[in-house]
Amino acid sequence: MPEPVVFTVGVDNHRVVVGGAELGCQMLPELDAYVGAVSTRAKPRSDGRDPVAVQNAKMDYAEMAEALISVVSVAVQDLTEQGLIAADEVPSKPHLPRLDQAMPTYDYIQETYTRATERIEWVRSIDGLLRERGIAIIEPLRQLT
Repeated sequence: MPEPVVFTVGVDNHRVVVGGAELGCQMLPELDAYVGAVSTRAKPRSDGRDPVAVQNAKMDYAEMAEALISVVSVAVQDLTEQGLIAADEVPSKPHLPRLDQAMPTYDYIQETYTRATERIEWVRSIDGLLRERGIAIIEPLRQLT
């Protein structure tokens, strides 16, 4: 059995593995669980709005989603250039209108989170394509200090 092909992408050197045991975008499960993990420990407010801890988690999620989208974008570009995925197989990223910067902070956080979850659907579609092709995007190797 041939050895998997491994190369790195992005500023953090995430690894793309072709022909390995892992498949798909390996960072998705952690991202999916993030807000829920915080929500289970934070008591809801009496007015039904998210407590501060959940609002912070939603903003963290949006940042994590943006980083993941960047990594997946670069990986897809490299995989396309190497002929491992055809460009016409790659779904288009969603194009969302700009956020109104003047909206109240709570509404801004809710909308930012909603948009991040919508944008992550693109990553999910890429995840399926990677799984079909025997490809994984995994975390970078951690340096021992």
